[in-house]
Amino acid sequence: MTGTTDQHSSARPGRTRATTEAIVDAARHAMHEHGLDVTVGEIATLAGVGRRTVFRHFTTRENLIQAAIAAGFADFSGSLPHYDGTEWQRWLAELVLQVHRRTTEAGRIIWHLRTRRLPPGLAAAHDEQLLALHQLFTTITGTVWEVAGGTGTPPEQLRRTVAAHLSPLFTQAVLLDAEGTPEFAADIATTAIVATLNRLLDVR
Repeated sequence: MTGTTDQHSSARPGRTRATTEAIVDAARHAMHEHGLDVTVGEIATLAGVGRRTVFRHFTTRENLIQAAIAAGFADFSGSLPHYDGTEWQRWLAELVLQVHRRTTEAGRIIWHLRTRRLPPGLAAAHDEQLLALHQLFTTITGTVWEVAGGTGTPPEQLRRTVAAHLSPLFTQAVLLDAEGTPEFAADIATTAIVATLNRLLDVR
């Protein structure tokens, strides 16, 4: 009897973790459609649980949204291709395309985060994600500069060019104002980054 009880006790944390992950995953998918207007009911339905279960895992709706945003960014940054020693322009084009496709998927969330007055907890979480995004841009800049043959610290102009053309707002501008696609945004961005890089390499 004791052995059976111990097995149930040891299995419980695993079930709890799986439920938490299912709720966060549901929140991420629901936010693609509804942005910050997503309701706990919509998330619960998508996760296949009740509202009470959601609040057993997350004390507030804001905490759940914060967790979903953090998980989304971790998945986004982890999905980007690492340079594997092949032709660097092909790698860069693939990376930029992935950035703009993923940004398009999360467009409604990004727009709400950038344009709305956020509650303190969510505003702090958003600031953390922006910092992580800029650190990602810096890392990409360093890799591009190195694999293209640059030496020393990458020029600030290159970092700014990368940041501008991989920015979620750049994606939105191409989609909304230029009536373009993620592929068109990626093509423009890659062309601009490569042109800036080549010019800076020639200067040095």
